[in-house]
Amino acid sequence: MFETVAPEIVRRRSRLILYESLPVSLAVHGVAIGIALIYAVWTVTFPTQSPRLVRAYSLITIPDPPPPPPPPAPPKLTPVTQNLAPAKLPENVAPTIIPDVIPVVLNELPKPEMTTTIAGAVLNGVEGGIEGGVVGGTPTGVVGGDLGGQTGGVIGGIPKDAPVVIERDKPLPMFPVSQVYPKYPEDARLRHWEDQLVVKYTIGKDGRVKQVVVLTPPERQVFADVAVKAIRNWRFKPMIKDGEAREVVHELTVFFKLDT
Repeated sequence: MFETVAPEIVRRRSRLILYESLPVSLAVHGVAIGIALIYAVWTVTFPTQSPRLVRAYSLITIPDPPPPPPPPAPPKLTPVTQNLAPAKLPENVAPTIIPDVIPVVLNELPKPEMTTTIAGAVLNGVEGGIEGGVVGGTPTGVVGGDLGGQTGGVIGGIPKDAPVVIERDKPLPMFPVSQVYPKYPEDARLRHWEDQLVVKYTIGKDGRVKQVVVLTPPERQVFADVAVKAIRNWRFKPMIKDGEAREVVHELTVFFKLDT
């Protein structure tokens, strides 16, 4: 309504407002933009949580390695035949092993000893032998007889009263009347001592032990004492051989061992 009434006045007024407000508007916008930039640059915010890890996955599968090549075929073995026949050495070849002692070769053959031939003598006989004796025998001796034997005795025989010898630790061919074995010494048992010894004892013609000898003594004398004391009290029925009583010699190993 005012424009229609006074159009000239309105137009002058609008142009004046335009020229006055435009610079102010530009300045206000510039200040606002500058404040916004300064705030954006000045205000620095740090993250409160660590960033998420991102892993890359490959969906491509690795192909299987190729199979190993086959092993080479074993070489063919050709049989080798060996000639086991001994090789012939040429004659007049020096030996390969030299002996420690070199024999002395005599250029001349030894001269034969001069022997005197006696009428009725026997080759390889003994000087002073009896005519008709056996070659290799001794003067006045008997072939196979014992030195110092009686005239007219049996060859290979033993003296009539010689004792009968039983091998070591072999059972006696005699009936025991009283045979108490040695007792273990109490002191040795408490000390856990063990030992052994070898004794040789002679049984007389009456069956009683008349001699005990220690052949292999023990380490401790107490074992020998109890063994000899016990064997001396043994009694047997007499040994009868060829209708006569004979003495018996026997060797025995006595062991003293504790029961475990």
